[in-house]
Amino acid sequence: MLNSSTRYSRPILFLLLIAPLVLLNSFRTVPDNLDNDVLRYTNKFRRENGLSALTMRDDLNAIARKHSEDMAKGRCSFGHSGFDQRYNKVKKIFKTCYAAENVAYGARTGRDVVEQWENSSAHRRNLLGDYSYTGIGTARDARGRIYYTQILVN
Repeated sequence: MLNSSTRYSRPILFLLLIAPLVLLNSFRTVPDNLDNDVLRYTNKFRRENGLSALTMRDDLNAIARKHSEDMAKGRCSFGHSGFDQRYNKVKKIFKTCYAAENVAYGARTGRDVVEQWENSSAHRRNLLGDYSYTGIGTARDARGRIYYTQILVN
């Protein structure tokens, strides 16, 4: 016969071992709706300034997400390094186009990152540019910081 302390020790041990893994995993993943939040606040800002909303495209999201992942994993430095290669991928989709890119890290919400871009002259110019499409990609580094890439295309 098991005494009460033996009966409950395995579930408690299981929780003590699994809970940190669950928390660590959730700490490293980015919320599914974050990219949509960036789009929502980008389009809100554009509408407030008399511009049409951008349409988000999965093919552009994949390009943006790859850059955010590369920055988060240290495969490239934070910034716009490799933009020419990303632009060449965009040109394969659209043939002739103009493109721009916004990057950031550290913001916790889509609203926060768009506000940061609104307050930076170069990023603001991109947000208010003559673009029709966007791709948004996010990734979290080992410390939990979120990296953002937004590609804008006409």
